[in-house]
Amino acid sequence: MSIEFTADDEAGLSAAHTAKGRLQRALLERLRVHEREGTLPTSGRFLFYELVQAGVVSKSAPLPVARTASTGRRRADQNLIDALTHLREVGAIPWDWIVDETRSLHTFKTAASVAAYVADAADRASLDRWDGEPAPLILCESRSLAGVLYDLAATYAAPIAATNGQARGFLVSEVAPTLQVGQRVLYFGDWDHCGHQIESASRATLVEHAPMWGTLYRATEMARRPRRRRHSSIESLWERVALTDGQVEELGPDVVIRKRDRRYSGERYFDAVETEAFGQANIVAALRARLDELMPEPLDDVLERQDRQREQVAEQLRGMTDS
Repeated sequence: MSIEFTADDEAGLSAAHTAKGRLQRALLERLRVHEREGTLPTSGRFLFYELVQAGVVSKSAPLPVARTASTGRRRADQNLIDALTHLREVGAIPWDWIVDETRSLHTFKTAASVAAYVADAADRASLDRWDGEPAPLILCESRSLAGVLYDLAATYAAPIAATNGQARGFLVSEVAPTLQVGQRVLYFGDWDHCGHQIESASRATLVEHAPMWGTLYRATEMARRPRRRRHSSIESLWERVALTDGQVEELGPDVVIRKRDRRYSGERYFDAVETEAFGQANIVAALRARLDELMPEPLDDVLERQDRQREQVAEQLRGMTDS
């Protein structure tokens, strides 16, 4: 169902009969849906894919334009990026509705006194949600997906990372050292030939370079199990939350695309379903449901206890700063 735009919504938009105006309004309509579903912030990639499914834009790259210093072509999603920037600049949407997972700002907090610093930090103190056990690691194939899942991961105090495709060095140096015995990995990736290869390579790298997680845990688990039930414990620690075979089956054949795998000589194409086809709301819901299943107690109980302790500690520390 289309959304009615108010005069305030229309202010600053290009004329409705122009290509720019139509794209801006289609984008604004999708963003209102995200607002209603509670899936903000979102990313340009998710919006692009939603408009592809709606038939508003095409994934095919447009014809070459005036040659630039790089490729001389506009990206397939460049018009959408331009429209999204326009919506933000004219105030049609807040800037923070869109997450940019490729850039970050590092800041350093200070205070007039240590007591004042600690008092302020108490308002952000986070309680253990996992009863002393390691929280599941959320591992995403794409940076855009990790970007939109970050806030949910923070709520559950679950670490999150994106491999951005094949990333052996990052996994070995940054992720493997953090993994603990019995820690689960909840994986999100595309459902295609390349996506499953990326997942398999990521899993193998972590098993090889995180012995406290893979090798040692596998050995102790296999020693405890009856011989007829022994299998690699990695099967119980590694879980693909999206996209799964069942989710792809539910989506139906309309979302399947033929994707070229450029790693092979010649042209080789494989059936593929990208995570964005499942929809941001469904992906967020799938992650939230799995984390709720794994938590030892309801999240609301932890957050209520956390808020109560924050207030108590902050009040005591503020008394120290006043003295």
